[in-house]
Amino acid sequence: MGRESVEKGRVFEDTVELWLSTKGYAYEKRVRVRTRFGFMAEADFLVYDKHGRFIVEAKNLEKPVDRDVVLKAWNNAVALGAYKAVVVSASGFTEAAVSLARRLGVVELVTLDEIKAELEEASKPRVLYIEPTLTAWSAMRWAEDLMSSRKLLIFKVERSESVESIYIPLYQMKVGVSIEPGRYRDVAMVASGLTGLPIAYDRSSRKLREVLDVLVDLPGDVLEIYRLYAGRRVERREIVYNYGESMWIKLMRHLTPRGLVRRISEKPVVVEVINIYPTLEQLEQASATLEGRRMLREPPQGFDVREPVYSPGSTRVFVETVLKAEVKTLNQVYAPVYRVKLVDNKGNYRYVAIAGWVTGEILAYESKYLT
Repeated sequence: MGRESVEKGRVFEDTVELWLSTKGYAYEKRVRVRTRFGFMAEADFLVYDKHGRFIVEAKNLEKPVDRDVVLKAWNNAVALGAYKAVVVSASGFTEAAVSLARRLGVVELVTLDEIKAELEEASKPRVLYIEPTLTAWSAMRWAEDLMSSRKLLIFKVERSESVESIYIPLYQMKVGVSIEPGRYRDVAMVASGLTGLPIAYDRSSRKLREVLDVLVDLPGDVLEIYRLYAGRRVERREIVYNYGESMWIKLMRHLTPRGLVRRISEKPVVVEVINIYPTLEQLEQASATLEGRRMLREPPQGFDVREPVYSPGSTRVFVETVLKAEVKTLNQVYAPVYRVKLVDNKGNYRYVAIAGWVTGEILAYESKYLT
């Protein structure tokens, strides 16, 4: 047997093992047991499920598997106390093998193509829709009562005129974040598929909002320095000493228009770098709004489903680059949002996005990208 055929055999066996793992089975590999009759019974995999245990034989042969392999698999199953045998073939089965397996009734025949098809289906992301807890009408009333301004605390200045029902793509993630040198913590967070940005819950405004939007188009070197100094006061001479005069000029040119620096003193020149990074609590609170929600396989009638602008891969890269977090899991769901148009007495209008998957204290989903 050449090296190439050995490698192909390993790939085939690994594929069968992945198939078993995907199904959630516990198993042992390459089992060999001496029976009470004195002969060795063996199996490529001894698998455990709710019915007991069964064996799996992986046959990577050039020709279709014949009846003798089926018979041997059945004998080994009996010797090992298994309730059935599964024979996986990379080249199919002869008619005699199929006929014998049918008569025995305890031997299943599976082809490699069937396994690949199952694995491909299992790897497809399941797209689910969060069931709305608000109706379009209640979202309009909510926006009108709680989001619009009032005159003399009695008369409403704004009225809800129309509402759009939208499903927005969200990515649920579990990420590992460094909280201090040598210490990491797993954090549940959620990001928008429309912007690739994390979503945080702001307790003061009682809003779900997208964060880091002003950082998206920062040059990489400026972003790195911002990460180091966010929330701190720093002297100009420290930046110049570490990075050069040109970097100080570049830093001020990019951060000042975004409101990310505040001048503290002139002699010496000291600035405060404004920290807009969300806290871990804000990220986890946003993720918690999705937990325990009932999921639908299809969106309700009347909803406009927005497709992701940013792929899971690009969102993952952004989170890992900006937050320096390791993305461990990522799943996609769609969440309902009601975009309500509020009009005042002079005909001026604005739009308010109400998060339709939550009730209680959270009032709005704030995003300038939801247009």
